[in-house]
Amino acid sequence: MNSLDWDEITKARKMVKANDASSCGNAIAEYRDNIVILEHGVNFRKYVIPKSKVERYDGRDIYLRIPRSMLSKFDF
Repeated sequence: MNSLDWDEITKARKMVKANDASSCGNAIAEYRDNIVILEHGVNFRKYVIPKSKVERYDGRDIYLRIPRSMLSKFDF
């Protein structure tokens, strides 16, 4: 996943999805070996997810190796 153009992905604010296909928010920044995700909704939440948790990028969305229920472990 380190070969991805994270600058381009975050500038485009690509959608991030968990491995259960639920939406997690948008990739808004890269920080060291992590991506920062902003979740929209009633409350805005930010998550700092290690790039090692990224399964794939299909050109449209980023897919994580973790379920949505684990996002709170990466709350910022």
